[in-house]
Amino acid sequence: MQLTMKNRQDIENPAVTIEYRELTENVKRVCDFVRGIDKTILCKKEGQSYSISAGDIYYIESVDKKTFIYDKSDVYQTNLRLIELDEMLSNVGFVRVSKSTILNVETLSSVKNLANSKLEAVLTNGERICVSRKYLKDIREVLIRRNR
Repeated sequence: MQLTMKNRQDIENPAVTIEYRELTENVKRVCDFVRGIDKTILCKKEGQSYSISAGDIYYIESVDKKTFIYDKSDVYQTNLRLIELDEMLSNVGFVRVSKSTILNVETLSSVKNLANSKLEAVLTNGERICVSRKYLKDIREVLIRRNR
């Protein structure tokens, strides 16, 4: 893959152009990454509001009808429901791994088989997330695409 960067004083916002002969999985991943850069989620922590970039999110979890967003070291709360976040982020590298959890696959370090046909996802910050049987197919597809 070739990367060309140009400094242009005549444009206000950066522009990304992707040229390809064939739309491969790698090209799609680059497109998803670029699309995800500008996506932000409005969150709260200790009474203050924050705008968290999708790329900084490690995973999202719903507990007792409250939705929490986890980055490398902090936890935030958002008013958005898990299903809304799933729809918003599914095309930028997030995958549902359980009824209550969405994972950013870019933060995935490794996976480990557990008993009862479950997987344990180990994130780059050391956190461990259980992948339920119902979502094994989804996470495996993402891992296969990621390793192509």
